[in-house]
Amino acid sequence: MSSSNFSLRAQPLFRLIHFESLQCPSDWQENSQFVEDYRLLLITGGKGELFIDNRRYSLHQGKIFLLIPSMLIEMRSEAERPLQFYRMTFQALRESNETKREASFVKLQGDVLFPQYGERSKRTFNEALQMMKQLQDQLNGQDGKLANHYFLLFHQLLDLLFQQEDEIGMPDAAEAIKQTIDYMERHYQEELSRDTLAAIAGMSPWHFSRKFKEITGCRPSDRLEAIRIHHAKEHLLRLGDNIREVAHLTGYRDEAYFRSKFKQSVGLSPTMFMTRKREKIAALSYHYAAHLLTLEVIPFATYVERSRESHRSQYHDIIPFHLKRAKQMNTEVWEQNLRALAGAKPEVILCDGLVDREVLACMEKIAPVVSIPWLELDWRNHFREISSFAGQKRKAEHWMSSYDRKAEQLRKQWQGKFDRNRVCVLHLMSGDLYVYSTRNGGSVLYEDLQLVPAHDMTDIQVCERITVDDLVQYDADLLFIAIDQDRPSMQSWNRLQSSAQWQSLQAVRRGAAHVIQEIPWLEYSPYAHSMVLDEAGRIFG
Repeated sequence: MSSSNFSLRAQPLFRLIHFESLQCPSDWQENSQFVEDYRLLLITGGKGELFIDNRRYSLHQGKIFLLIPSMLIEMRSEAERPLQFYRMTFQALRESNETKREASFVKLQGDVLFPQYGERSKRTFNEALQMMKQLQDQLNGQDGKLANHYFLLFHQLLDLLFQQEDEIGMPDAAEAIKQTIDYMERHYQEELSRDTLAAIAGMSPWHFSRKFKEITGCRPSDRLEAIRIHHAKEHLLRLGDNIREVAHLTGYRDEAYFRSKFKQSVGLSPTMFMTRKREKIAALSYHYAAHLLTLEVIPFATYVERSRESHRSQYHDIIPFHLKRAKQMNTEVWEQNLRALAGAKPEVILCDGLVDREVLACMEKIAPVVSIPWLELDWRNHFREISSFAGQKRKAEHWMSSYDRKAEQLRKQWQGKFDRNRVCVLHLMSGDLYVYSTRNGGSVLYEDLQLVPAHDMTDIQVCERITVDDLVQYDADLLFIAIDQDRPSMQSWNRLQSSAQWQSLQAVRRGAAHVIQEIPWLEYSPYAHSMVLDEAGRIFG
């Protein structure tokens, strides 16, 4: 008896979400948005344009497009000749758990099923159009057959897409082309010839160019140019006026040629691109948003959580676009924020280098991304880089001089008072206890006010989870503890206060254990540190 490894469970299931026939008004458009489910567009009349990941496509009768999840799209109709088209939205699902009796499914994303996405071949247009018309008849009740026929037509359309993939051998070719694009992304700063890229794809140069254009809609050289210009924008925003260095970093050996290509692509010279005033900065870092606020630069879009950040309340109503902030930035939260960001259309996005790679790829479709490393730099160097990027270097230096004078004045007032006192910063979050080092208000206490930490901080990057029994290792003369207001944290706080370990701490026995607010004490920014400095002055008298 022979056996087969084929499993129905491993095959994707397709679910039709929505089908519609649209006749657009003259002023119709769909604003910038990320595609959430697969979409098939069939243009039957009129004219317009479609932008896919910032690449423009003209729309007219006979065009077919397959849009896949995570694409950034924008679509508009010409006023004189409004668009007419069919749009079918569907999901691809795969069973996620084979052990349960009740089936559960997860959505499949990206180009796994349809390597040839974007603009499709016109060869299948007439056949697809007939199926779309039949689907429309079913919806309008013009055909009295059972609803099963509706779903049969849906799957016949999918078969048509898969047949086209098979006929031209797209899965293997598409994967090879994807590898060359990935290589461009990693090596754009090097000299890359068509022969080199064709060798990576395992094709002859002529065949490679033809397949690349067939699959992506552009030439390999155009794609490489777009990648280089994209990274050039980011480098220009971070490195300032060193255009020659930016040209070299992005694969251009001739500065004049780089300047020409940049202006041709962007519409501005590199110098004009750098020096123009940027009023639409999205800050995808809670800490970096505070740096901008310190410079009196209002973020165009950033995280806002009114219940946890009263210290920023005067800015909430003048920040145009609010993004969701959560203790756990899960996929759902990121998707919501990316949709909001796409609709906001910022000029540039500022982030901290801690963003997931897939999220970063989506952000780069919306606007140039300036990533300033968070863990590698301290807050002062963050501030210098952000002020340089925002064109506010002089203001930043003046602010830091004023801050340092205030810290020095406090040190002089307390001279000899706390020389032998050891200090510790704790935090109760989601019911768990953490000890903090210097990437928070501890920076003010240990570095600016030069107080002595109660523990070795070299092995603690930001914070470290500890148990109640560990408290003896962090016994301090001065203790600061922030307590989140969620139920597990409040319950832990009640238990902690009655524990023998807590009551045995020197700071507790001396009445020198201070309850502090999570924000601003655990924020790492000049904006928060100035507040912490003031509060420390009040606590210590």
